[in-house]
Amino acid sequence: MPDRLSCRVENLTVRPEVRETVEDLVYKLFERRHHHFVAGQEQDWLTVELVQSIRRESTIYREELSTEMAGPIPFALGYFQLRDGGLKLTTEKIPANMDPESFVRFLSEFVEAGGRLWVGSEGDEEGWEIQGPDDVVPIESGPASG
Repeated sequence: MPDRLSCRVENLTVRPEVRETVEDLVYKLFERRHHHFVAGQEQDWLTVELVQSIRRESTIYREELSTEMAGPIPFALGYFQLRDGGLKLTTEKIPANMDPESFVRFLSEFVEAGGRLWVGSEGDEEGWEIQGPDDVVPIESGPASG
């Protein structure tokens, strides 16, 4: 798997009651985007701290995607900005350190139904539509704007 995957989005409207949480997570994951450059015990400690911090904010992450001390870090969220009530990508490629469908499931807790994401490499892209928290369905075609 490549270290970065292309990502396209449509209609990622953040639910108003979790807007502050999403802002905090975006900032935290942006700040830690170079986590893999940290070595040894410091990286181990920082990983546990980050996992526990995300677990406090996300039921899906806590109950399904992680353990108390380990889990995939959704660094891709750090490549979004919250603008006008929605999540907008700041780049065309996101880190590939987390299974894309798991990332979409994680994100589904914070955005309204109808949001869509496509993730993959050229010629091998998968898409999902968010129906609700932890409810995502595969979709076939790419975004209308893409």
